[in-house]
Amino acid sequence: RGREDGEVLKLLQEGLVGTTKAKQVKEITGEFLAIDTALNDLSEGDICLILIDQVEESLAYLKQKVQA
Repeated sequence: RGREDGEVLKLLQEGLVGTTKAKQVKEITGEFLAIDTALNDLSEGDICLILIDQVEESLAYLKQKVQA
């Protein structure tokens, strides 16, 4: 909101440089693909951050996936 595409991700990646806890950072373009990838790849203890523009649609999609 108010930032160029990819700007927030770049800032987050810069902030993670040198950290020991963030072992892997994936950039996935598209909210629904990111949700699907997260649900398929996450393990216990993982943290997932999905930056979305289509808030209501993404929340409905996530709710549908979790209930399935």
